[in-house]
Amino acid sequence: MKNSLAIGFLLISCAGMQERLALKECTFAFVSVRAYDFRFDRMKLDFTVKAKNPNQVDAVLDRLTYTLYINELDVFSGTTGEQVKIPTGKSTNFATTVTLTYAKIGPALIEAIKLEKAQYELKAQVHIATVLGDLTYPVTITFPDK
Repeated sequence: MKNSLAIGFLLISCAGMQERLALKECTFAFVSVRAYDFRFDRMKLDFTVKAKNPNQVDAVLDRLTYTLYINELDVFSGTTGEQVKIPTGKSTNFATTVTLTYAKIGPALIEAIKLEKAQYELKAQVHIATVLGDLTYPVTITFPDK
């Protein structure tokens, strides 16, 4: 009986890990942003990211941490709050909220005006939860072509 339980637990654990490792082949793209809750020194942004899963197995995103850079200047950082399941061969949109302080966006805007360009990059880290702690690896969240 104990062996059956151990084998069952191991199979479930392996399936769960396979779903998490499937993230390696997933792609992430920026979809939209909505600004609200404007304050004297900050505002909130809800932005939507699309995760596309080309795998033959569902993918599970435990957590995603990210930083937006404009002309290589850090503008904001955040993290997703909930686990996201991305079905086999499909795309799933998920939303996340950040607080943008004007003190951080100001230097990026000044730099963009001086350079007469604004290059955006959204770097992220995928977090895979394991019994030994989180494993992470970098991903880039792409922006749509203009």
